[in-house]
Amino acid sequence: MENYYTIEISSNPNTSPEILEKILERGNNDIVSRYAAQNPNCPVYLLEKILKRGNDDYVSLCAAYNPNCPVSALEMVLKRGIDNVSYYAAQNPNCPAYLLEEILKRGENDPISYSASLNPNCPALAKIEWMRLTGKIGQFDPSIHIMETEIIYKEDEDLQKLRDLIHE
Repeated sequence: MENYYTIEISSNPNTSPEILEKILERGNNDIVSRYAAQNPNCPVYLLEKILKRGNDDYVSLCAAYNPNCPVSALEMVLKRGIDNVSYYAAQNPNCPAYLLEEILKRGENDPISYSASLNPNCPALAKIEWMRLTGKIGQFDPSIHIMETEIIYKEDEDLQKLRDLIHE
């Protein structure tokens, strides 16, 4: 188990980038490294370095989700698209719309696409098209919706006949 104080230091937003760098340079997939990769003071170049390793570990997940993660690193991770790290990269609040749109254009019904669709930066039209491609929604046909509305509010003649029989 990691030392409590080391965890506190790595998660503290006032910890200097130099200290975080020393923690992450160890390359350990441990709790301390995870907190350091999530830290808002974690330098951009370090987040990119972590992600360039290509590991599918918790430290990489934290780096991909860090709001300071550069777009170039997110793009690199998302182009790989085969690991859990991509799932978190697609959730990153700084992930640009064009990357999210690229993910959804693949038409895959996978966790990475789902994650991209939930990102606030996701273009609405790309999300709708992805939902159509994956069968989550049908193609819009106004006549179907009108008919459904009429069925809901239209009185059923057979039901009325049954009511009349009961009241007799």
